[in-house]
Amino acid sequence: DVDMMNTFLSIYLSRGDLSLACKLFEIFNEMGVTDLTSYTYNSMMSSFVKKGYFKTARGVLGQMGENFCAADIATYNVIIQGLGKMGRADLASAVLDRLTKQGGYLDIVMYNTLINALGKANRLDEATRLFDHMKSNGINPDVVSYNTMIEVNSKAGRLKEAYKYLKVMLDANCLPNHVTDTILDYLGKEMEKFRFQKASFVRKKEETK
Repeated sequence: DVDMMNTFLSIYLSRGDLSLACKLFEIFNEMGVTDLTSYTYNSMMSSFVKKGYFKTARGVLGQMGENFCAADIATYNVIIQGLGKMGRADLASAVLDRLTKQGGYLDIVMYNTLINALGKANRLDEATRLFDHMKSNGINPDVVSYNTMIEVNSKAGRLKEAYKYLKVMLDANCLPNHVTDTILDYLGKEMEKFRFQKASFVRKKEETK
């Protein structure tokens, strides 16, 4: 039954035996077991994404639709978080497009994961648009959202933008955490570096007069 399948799948996946897990998955499909739960599919996709088998994960996602097992928020979180951690913002964006086309919605975890992935991929304009899209959809950014925007802008040298998000964060009464402290320490050092470079430029300019 499905419970037995989940048990064996968990064993194989925990061992990293993806080939055996796939074989078991195929056997149950051939036996006509179509009432598989989201948990079963999520376990498979999580393992495939972590190993970088994106096409296989996409195939499992497609099979969910064929077997009339609706992909829920947890399913998409599994994929998006995995892709985000691996820096595959392009694929994560494609998955989100599929979700929205199916009439689904994004939760705060999805937004934060993709914003972080876009920022680290230096796609800051897209990260900014997604941040604004989140707010326009009635989802209030949390400390993770603000930390991400401050950090990615700081590391990209967009210091004014980083400070802007810090101000918005404080105005929204969103309390900083220990991660914020680390990010602000980095931002402060970058500001000092910028001031030093600016002062050096002004001094050299005056010396050439």
